[in-house]
Amino acid sequence: MTCRHFLSFILFIAGCLHLLYPQAFYPAIPFSQKFAINLLAGLFEIVLALFLWTSRFRDLAAKLSALWFLGLIPIHLYVSIYKIPMFGIDNAYLLWLRTLFQPAFYFLAIASQKNGWVISQRWEHLIFMHYRVNADKVQSLVPFPLDLYQGQAVVSIVPFVMKRIRFPFLMPLPGLAQLLELNLRTYIIVNGKPAVYFFTLDSNHLPGVLIARWFFSLPYRWIKLTFNLNSSYHFNSPDFDLTAHIEPQQVQSPFDAWASERYALFTKRGDDTYVGEVQHAKWKLQSVKVMQLRDGFSPLFAIDLNHEQFIGATYSAQIDVKFKPFRQVI
Repeated sequence: MTCRHFLSFILFIAGCLHLLYPQAFYPAIPFSQKFAINLLAGLFEIVLALFLWTSRFRDLAAKLSALWFLGLIPIHLYVSIYKIPMFGIDNAYLLWLRTLFQPAFYFLAIASQKNGWVISQRWEHLIFMHYRVNADKVQSLVPFPLDLYQGQAVVSIVPFVMKRIRFPFLMPLPGLAQLLELNLRTYIIVNGKPAVYFFTLDSNHLPGVLIARWFFSLPYRWIKLTFNLNSSYHFNSPDFDLTAHIEPQQVQSPFDAWASERYALFTKRGDDTYVGEVQHAKWKLQSVKVMQLRDGFSPLFAIDLNHEQFIGATYSAQIDVKFKPFRQVI
């Protein structure tokens, strides 16, 4: 059962309960027109449940469902705080548990979209560091067909700052508005779609790591990272240290376009394959001169990169990114 099917089931059952047992909901409605409000709520939930099965209205129904569950949070808080019995249940812990389900239903709703976005981010101070590597060696580590550039595999180290992390209809969440990331990636092509495969994505933000692993099935690790940009660019982790100079000239070689203009990633969850698509403008890249580099990072994933393999580096000041819901590839 997909997120959309489960959400439709939940909404349909809830809507029917509103219509069949209206008195059970009256205590939670702090207004005088309880019958009308309850009736409209039940009909609205049933309509949303049905629209989730249509291709034309699926995304609209998912968005309205997300807004609906957000709107219900104050009602559930009201019920929990004042211990108002619902369906004969007056246990405070159960009432609060019911309240906590509303954020979960919100995420279920935004994940039920087909073309809408589920999370947006701003990537700042990003550096691509590209290396030529042995294709056979990399292919043995990657569960997807490699996309080769002029017959060679490419692996990239990418440090950057992630900001303005938010979900639809919400402001950037306190404590989750900024983090650092260091990822190790290669380039693949699946069913004709150029994409990215991550060996790892390291971050210094534990809640962000947990959300990314659980919600997107991405191989994040919680690692200490530091970054500063004064006279030079400096990014550091226990196994990686980069000092670079950002140069003003713009660059956009055929190789840079090949490596950077990719709008999908593939990942595994057990034996299942998932694809995540991203939306963003074309990259505006600048030249970078690497001044100092210590890389004990890539060997952790059986990839030994050295200076002789180095292709070059580019820098992007910022780009706004939106992720579509990850979907299973059949």
